[in-house]
Amino acid sequence: MAGPFPGPAVPVRRRALLLAACLALSGAGVGARAADLQVSPILLEFAQAQQAQAIWLSNSGQHPLRAQVRVHAWSQDGGEDRLAPTRDLVASPATLEIAPGAQQMVRVVRLQPGPAPTERSYRLLVDELPPAAAQARPAGLQFLLRYSIPVFLEPAGPAPAVPAAQASLPGTGPASLRFALEPAPGGSRLVASNAGTRRAKLSQLVLVAADGGARALNQGLLGYVLAGQTMSWPLPVSHPLAPDQTLEARFNDDPDARPLPLDGAGR
Repeated sequence: MAGPFPGPAVPVRRRALLLAACLALSGAGVGARAADLQVSPILLEFAQAQQAQAIWLSNSGQHPLRAQVRVHAWSQDGGEDRLAPTRDLVASPATLEIAPGAQQMVRVVRLQPGPAPTERSYRLLVDELPPAAAQARPAGLQFLLRYSIPVFLEPAGPAPAVPAAQASLPGTGPASLRFALEPAPGGSRLVASNAGTRRAKLSQLVLVAADGGARALNQGLLGYVLAGQTMSWPLPVSHPLAPDQTLEARFNDDPDARPLPLDGAGR
């Protein structure tokens, strides 16, 4: 496993969230053992004056498991998610062992005093560690899980009076989100820039034709555009789009899809 922190800020998109390090144990006819580590909740949001929150790690298996919990500053550069060491938040305990069928609380404590003008973003990494040498495990294939949990510190000032999706799109409030479609190998790249003070979450991205026919490009979460930053994603669509085509997505927790206003030649 990696040490307490990664080195310099590194892209995390290329890291597998499910670490298929797959420790091959002895024995012919190797099977596979399901992962036993569960984590809840899957997102943390700190209010302006809030100093600590809790996450729960549980072991649904029949053997003890060990885990490591770390917090990293999360930024976006060159269209990539990047993590870097931080002392703004700490997790306690940072390493723990959970008995079969048990759960344990980990406190995430805020050390950075006061809110900032822009929302701060972090990732809480929960890594399942290999079993201690003294712990016998059944022969088979063991998957070591990594959970990457978004953590946000609310910025100074009042919360938006309208849903962030509506406040972020032209024609419904401050135009804090901008989109462009750029050529890329195998298709296009969607570039999203966020000039606002809070993150935007995109999901359920579809390509819509003039006749209303829709082609799903992403069934679940596409990703976040952090406050004041730029993010991009490869898309299997032509560049530029046909004149009768548009891209639509859901923003934050808005139940309705909304068109993405595209700048430049990508339109």
